[in-house]
Amino acid sequence: MGLTGDKLDLTRQSDVDLVRLCLGGDKSAFAELVRRHGSVLRTHVRRMGAQGADADDMAQEAFMSAYEHLSEFRFDGPFVGWLKRIASRRYLRKVRKTQRYLLTDDMAPYEPEPSNTEGEFRAHNIDAALNRLKPVERLCVSLNFSGELSHQEIADELKLPLGTVKSHIRRALDRLKTLLNTQPTPVMETGT
Repeated sequence: MGLTGDKLDLTRQSDVDLVRLCLGGDKSAFAELVRRHGSVLRTHVRRMGAQGADADDMAQEAFMSAYEHLSEFRFDGPFVGWLKRIASRRYLRKVRKTQRYLLTDDMAPYEPEPSNTEGEFRAHNIDAALNRLKPVERLCVSLNFSGELSHQEIADELKLPLGTVKSHIRRALDRLKTLLNTQPTPVMETGT
């Protein structure tokens, strides 16, 4: 039944139930949502391009915004998806305000960090692969897959033509496929 003593065990409640409890005034239910989805939201913001403490701050800001606008959650999809969309839009506002060059095609060519011949780059590490994409490609593919925004929504948010967004996502997916399917070459030891 989810009760411990005469108190409801929030860890056993669904996100939908927790949102309903929050809307009824139970602040501890929202704390459970933060505990449950905090790391997912920070990872999402980092994958779009936010760094360290900035990603943590943006995730926290997204949670605060979600709490303030909880009555706007429509229960028509996963709560974490709604959170990611809030975080995505907050991140995009920051990019437009402070790093607009990431969103233009006339930026300097992106030079990924060289991979170490000793196999420092692990082929199955999605975050390492994402970091090797051009910033605008990483942003578009992260918004599409992790942020669950459509190509048109991304184009609208980034103020880019729809075809450009589709091209960025296609190139990013092709590059990710190559990176994730590339196995590090084993170092051959010679016998004496």
